[in-house]
Amino acid sequence: MAVAAALGALLIGCRPSDVLSVPPPSGVTASSAYQSQSGAELLLAQGRAQIFAGYAQGFPAVLGYSGLLGDEFEWTFFSEAANRANVDARITAGGDGYVEGGDGGLESLLGGRTTLLSALPWLEQYEPASGQSKVGEAFALIGYTELLIAEDYCAGIPLGRLLPGGGVQYGTPLTTDSLLATAEVDLDSAAAHAGGDPTITGLAQVGLARAELDRGQFAQATAALSGVPTSFVYNVELEPGAFTSGGPNAFNVYDEEAQGHTCGWLNVADGKGGNGLDYVSAQDPRLVLSTAVAVTCDAFYAGSADSVWYYPVKFGNPSTDIPLASGIEARLMEAEGDLNANQPGAWADALNALRADSGDTKVVFQAALPTDSTTGAIAATQVDVMFRERAFWLYGTGARLGDMRRLIRQYGRDQSTVFPVGPYPNANNPRLPAPLPSYGTDVSLTLPTASAGVSDPNPSYKGCLTSTKVA
Repeated sequence: MAVAAALGALLIGCRPSDVLSVPPPSGVTASSAYQSQSGAELLLAQGRAQIFAGYAQGFPAVLGYSGLLGDEFEWTFFSEAANRANVDARITAGGDGYVEGGDGGLESLLGGRTTLLSALPWLEQYEPASGQSKVGEAFALIGYTELLIAEDYCAGIPLGRLLPGGGVQYGTPLTTDSLLATAEVDLDSAAAHAGGDPTITGLAQVGLARAELDRGQFAQATAALSGVPTSFVYNVELEPGAFTSGGPNAFNVYDEEAQGHTCGWLNVADGKGGNGLDYVSAQDPRLVLSTAVAVTCDAFYAGSADSVWYYPVKFGNPSTDIPLASGIEARLMEAEGDLNANQPGAWADALNALRADSGDTKVVFQAALPTDSTTGAIAATQVDVMFRERAFWLYGTGARLGDMRRLIRQYGRDQSTVFPVGPYPNANNPRLPAPLPSYGTDVSLTLPTASAGVSDPNPSYKGCLTSTKVA
């Protein structure tokens, strides 16, 4: 696979010559050239672009694969790319002609993390006081990289570091909790270096709270969000562009679908595998869908009768911005903190206050949540409502897979009650490399394996520490 050549080095921080998996910015060809304010800022810009790409650039991005493994997306490109349907069916390890899900996005995330780690000392040294928020942004994006990997992938990623005199110190494979703890440290550093910039402060606070929420530290998550306004947003920004076969995709996963192929690889799912939420049929004001943007790729390429494709209009057309962190997410985390503090009244008030805040959210509701689904509901129903609210507010922004895994890890749900189950709807599509009779049991994307052609110089790297069934 294409990722194999570079991923081994990126997994452990890579040698200095491998720090950048894409050409360095124009005019910067040697590490000494980065040792200036302008050089450090070029590295920051490049690291940011790599992380944005791993998050949302085209279909190799983790945004697409994580939504496909969960209940947000379903695969609609069997006519040309049926070898990726295994992730839709919750079978992520590849083999039998299928690909491993998310390798390309992981490579880009880790490459961006390494670039930013290289930029940090020079940003700290050369940025004036007025520019120190750039240090905070670098720390925040490093932390978000670790956070996203922890939420979406199985445990076992090793994080190495570059040594000051050259070379690499190999890391040991990390558990999910250890990786989240690492993210907390970097996001806390981001807050300390934000320099009063409200955007970087908000990014650091929301990221830190998210890592703490993932670790079940609800009170700490709530405390971390103090002062974050509901109107806050930090967007992943990617330029719209046209798809070129075999070439780089400069656009995000939504722009690719709306503009690049004139068809959708991924469709908005509706009750996927029985357990999935009713994203289409609910007709929720937070997820307005258009059927006029394009058709499914199977309709476009193969004339399939399944031509209805649902496009989330909140991402724009063309799409250039996807929220990575927001004040809406902050309010949702505070509400979950209330629920876990056994304060259902405060929890319900927080959810309804967010629904009523159309000035900040740009979403208009006709009614508040009823008491029979909030203060009058049993505990299990309250949890269902909490995660449904999160799912519709944050749809398509990379939060859902982590939430589904939290339902298993923190709330004691069995994977068979959270993830899609039963017969796979496209089990015997003639384009499949091999039949997929039923949904599998994976709840995370797999780390690259030797069977996929990945060679890693770190002797401790073995791929996933345990089965991908583990949340």
